Amino acid sequence: MNTSTIRHLTIDCRSTYSLAQFWAATLGFVDEPDNPNEPDDPEALIVDPNGRHPGLLFIAVPEPKSTKNRLHLDLVPDALREVEVDRLIALGATMVDDHRRKADGSGWAVLADPEGNEFCVERSAVERDEPGPIDTGTRPMPVGSHRSGEREMLEAMLDWYRQGVVAKVAGVSHLVATTAPLRSPTSIAGLVKHLALVEDSWWAPAFAGLPEADWYDSVDWDADRDWEFHTVDDEPLALQLERYEAACRRGREIAARRDLDEIGTDTSRREFNLRFVYLHLIEETARHLGHLDVLRELLDGTTGE
Repeated sequence: MNTSTIRHLTIDCRSTYSLAQFWAATLGFVDEPDNPNEPDDPEALIVDPNGRHPGLLFIAVPEPKSTKNRLHLDLVPDALREVEVDRLIALGATMVDDHRRKADGSGWAVLADPEGNEFCVERSAVERDEPGPIDTGTRPMPVGSHRSGEREMLEAMLDWYRQGVVAKVAGVSHLVATTAPLRSPTSIAGLVKHLALVEDSWWAPAFAGLPEADWYDSVDWDADRDWEFHTVDDEPLALQLERYEAACRRGREIAARRDLDEIGTDTSRREFNLRFVYLHLIEETARHLGHLDVLRELLDGTTGE
């Protein structure tokens, strides 16, 4: 049976060069090597350098876009959907409609290019292959935490937040764990690594006279204050969780042998009692658990405690 193939898609527009530049950056397309586009050209062609997709041909017309698209493009990004949406908006796209907030992490964003042509950004292939959100949001408060004694209450609340960290990152892929969607380098994996460092550095040196864990004891903090966030790309999330849970176990063992009024001294010679460490770690863990909540909702739609 005879068939035809699509050589290129033709798009009417006001500025052939500008719109071609936007879509070239969006799709990773390039000008034809023997016929590069110029700003005043009435036509502009961009092509897939790998030859897998038809090219896009932009032709100048005097009429502005006045009706809704009859042809829509659905994009599947290489990166996470949320990261790609932010990238395209930075290139000049605008948000038209947002359908990303579905409970199972699915959905899409409708954007418009600089001349108003609408297209959708769907989930990446990696996100489609991941298991759905598993955080039920039904984690109970610690038993007796509202009426127990001071020591029991501090221990129970800190452990509750620790368990929340582990539950919040369950099922997260490496791509999601290491993506930093904000201006800072904050990522899910980086936060877990940071919390492991915090747990270890507050308990072991101050109250047990033990050295810091060997995975961070030689870090030059003056050279990189955010070292733990900059060093997670090549490390699995399972390693960060292993470090975190090991630091929590060591902290429990050290604290169990000491009174709340016992004084410890950290590496900078500051003095504080055990009670202060409990309160500080409750505050620190709760704050970063909130950050993990936001990151998971941003990156894969998971919500809940």
